[in-house]
Amino acid sequence: MKQLNDSELVSLFKTGNNEAFEEIVMRYQAHVYTYLMSITKNPEISSDILQDVFVRAFKKLKNYNDENKFKNWLFTLSRNMTMDYYRRNNKTMIPLEVQNEDEMSLIDSLSDKEPQPLDIAISNSMSESVKKALDCLSGEERELIYLKDSMTFKEISEMQNKPIGTLLSKFNRALSKLKKILLETEPEVYNEYVQ
Repeated sequence: MKQLNDSELVSLFKTGNNEAFEEIVMRYQAHVYTYLMSITKNPEISSDILQDVFVRAFKKLKNYNDENKFKNWLFTLSRNMTMDYYRRNNKTMIPLEVQNEDEMSLIDSLSDKEPQPLDIAISNSMSESVKKALDCLSGEERELIYLKDSMTFKEISEMQNKPIGTLLSKFNRALSKLKKILLETEPEVYNEYVQ
């Protein structure tokens, strides 16, 4: 089943094959959990929401129609359920949206050839220093960095209903900000990831 794509797994699940859903869970649980942690910063809350996300996905997947955008659907479901959790429990949520940001051009974003510390840091288990630096970013910046670990800019654009150029610009600024934080607070970590 591991060789099947998401569309094939969804189709199999709709025919009653629960092993297909188990494969979906195995494929996405770590990515969704990491994404939830980027928002909640709380392992217990993230675990609870993760479980709820897959329970809801199991119930709603039978009626799901757009198999080619499954990952987008799953992350949107995760985001919405996180917001619902905070509303239900009357807790303040880390803001995901930042208003009035300057717009950089797409060319400016793509022309930055400097190595990015998260290319390595996120794909490996991140050090505490990188995690602390990530905590200094805004909720929106953190969310975008964690989403990019699992999704393409096109998928994120569809999920958030934002232009790809805007997302690339924000992603580039978030990485530059992270780089600056690491350089100032943890120069040895900066040198390890960037050099």
